[in-house]
Amino acid sequence: MDRPLTTDSEALAARAQAGCRESFGLLVERHQKGLYNFLLQRVRSADEAEDLTQESFVRAWRRLATYRDQWRFSTWLYAVARSAAADRGRERRELSQAAHADPSFDPDPAAELSAREESQNLWGLAREVLNEDQRSALWLFYGEERPAAEIGRVLGKSAVAVRVMLFRARAILAQHIERKEQRSAASALAPRRMETLSP
Repeated sequence: MDRPLTTDSEALAARAQAGCRESFGLLVERHQKGLYNFLLQRVRSADEAEDLTQESFVRAWRRLATYRDQWRFSTWLYAVARSAAADRGRERRELSQAAHADPSFDPDPAAELSAREESQNLWGLAREVLNEDQRSALWLFYGEERPAAEIGRVLGKSAVAVRVMLFRARAILAQHIERKEQRSAASALAPRRMETLSP
């Protein structure tokens, strides 16, 4: 089979809809890194993001007939991935509830330490304090440099709602960063105060 001549994602998607597997393969090559980074902001580990990236492409292939070229292919693909991540999150919550109901459940201290280290960076903090839509909007806006209207199509919201969501997400992050800095400064001063109280 000849390699598709076009590099336009929407045209490749149209060819893939007509049954060209090679065109879909090119779409996978083109979008897998961005999709992986998007999913990494929604899940807890690189392995899970990798797994979800593959699952998202499988779902996209199966649902390719529902894609309409009035949208960018990447917007449609991110919406498919968001749905896959939401399904995975529901499954994880159900498993977690079942595990906590089990009296023999013992949390993994290494996992808790890893979670604390992760929260030291900004995206870790975002994962900790923002909801999934806020994190996705932030990532798409700053990580992928997508406009609010396109983010809205991915998240099923209006562009205005996305801009409000971004504003609130930034405010929440700023508050948490400020609190951490205040706690850090207070703990740094605590030993000095103790020294001045010593005889």
